[in-house]
Amino acid sequence: MIRDAQFYDFIAQGLASLGYVEGGRASLQMYLDDMFAEKWNAEKTYAQMGFPLDPDIRLNPTYEQIEAVIRPYTMAAYVDYDSDGPSKSVDGATIATGEINIFKHEVYLDRKKIREKIALVDMLGGMRSDIVDAVMNLFFTSVDSLIGGNFNTVQFQRHQIVGNEGKLVIDGTNNPYGLPFEIDFEVPAKNKNTSTWYYKDAGGNVVQVSGIGKGVNPITVAQKIVENAEENDAMPAGHWECSKQTKRDLLAMPFFRELFAVATRPDINKDALRLSWSYTQDDEVIWNYIQQRIGRIEVIDKRGAVEFIDPRTRKAAYHNLQAFREGVLVYVPDGDIGTVQSGKLVAIDDGSTRTAYFDDGRTMIREVRNGEKMTIKVKSESQTVCVPNATRWFYYLNVMGDAPTEPTYTYTKVTPEAGDNPSEKGWYVQSDGGFILSTDTEVQEGTDYYTRSEA
Repeated sequence: MIRDAQFYDFIAQGLASLGYVEGGRASLQMYLDDMFAEKWNAEKTYAQMGFPLDPDIRLNPTYEQIEAVIRPYTMAAYVDYDSDGPSKSVDGATIATGEINIFKHEVYLDRKKIREKIALVDMLGGMRSDIVDAVMNLFFTSVDSLIGGNFNTVQFQRHQIVGNEGKLVIDGTNNPYGLPFEIDFEVPAKNKNTSTWYYKDAGGNVVQVSGIGKGVNPITVAQKIVENAEENDAMPAGHWECSKQTKRDLLAMPFFRELFAVATRPDINKDALRLSWSYTQDDEVIWNYIQQRIGRIEVIDKRGAVEFIDPRTRKAAYHNLQAFREGVLVYVPDGDIGTVQSGKLVAIDDGSTRTAYFDDGRTMIREVRNGEKMTIKVKSESQTVCVPNATRWFYYLNVMGDAPTEPTYTYTKVTPEAGDNPSEKGWYVQSDGGFILSTDTEVQEGTDYYTRSEA
């Protein structure tokens, strides 16, 4: 017997059994509002990262970057009796506008299980509650993974923009199956500072550069950036941000530990002993000391998980990406530093689809049934972007440099003259496939000598 599509509509049966019915029809909208609104609260989540939801969902999906304005209590103007006073400005200046890019992903409910359930329903001649429950469990997991993935996408945007000098870069690394694009929200060049405190060797170990603590004092460098922001740019109260890896890097530097030891144990008067003692202290003690000297540091520990097909195994694989760039300290204002802006999403349903909206219309969830392939797919769309409005108060301190590279040399054969001293002339001889300085004080017959120069 051939059944129609309604007969195999597991989701409709499941929604109805859970009481999600509106106007006599199963309601996916009621299900989303009830099951996910508390767990995935966009308004609360995004406000905590300083980018609250923009209440305006745009019909024309373009973002607008409006510069934040701190309004002092400006003095009134002196005018004559019959003249009006000057009008106060009420809006910030629009810095830039652009298209809001759309991001999508989808999940197939377990195809093997769905086909087994279809066969079982066909054999039984109707739905059974345990069959419906099993499919609804798959459905819940699928919707949850899509909405959670959208939240992580927006959070990745925020941390990349703040940690990457105001730039959102979407490329083959973080978007392997999508379109690349870049948005530069334009941090002033004067706000970008470099003071190299360390680099990583080939083994990934932190190596503090020479001169730290002598010619360069990291505490003073950071304090001057804060002072400049407050005194010259009228920046409100702020804090530093860095990645969790950068925190580890700074704690691996001897400078901060020695400084802490000097401040707390002045009775230890030998450098080596002070450093040894500092390593007996908990990392958080040292970290709190650094914050006492330069200001609060918020550690960003968010990673973006990217799914791709491994060409070797031809199976899905995952890799994690640091959202916040390593080796940089960023000084930003406290509170809101931008907004999350979205475009309006629209869809047309037919007999094989069911559509609902989440986050007041910022996310679209669609259930798509394919009778030919006997599959149920859940799709998600969102047209959302984080737009900073305080980039003029984003200050960057790049503290990690590149590891020094070993120079390459060329060796040129020389023709010795009588009385030449190879050792004094700094000539080289071949040894074990390479070259070493010659120790000969006289030219040896049958030995070739070379001069060395950088390539």
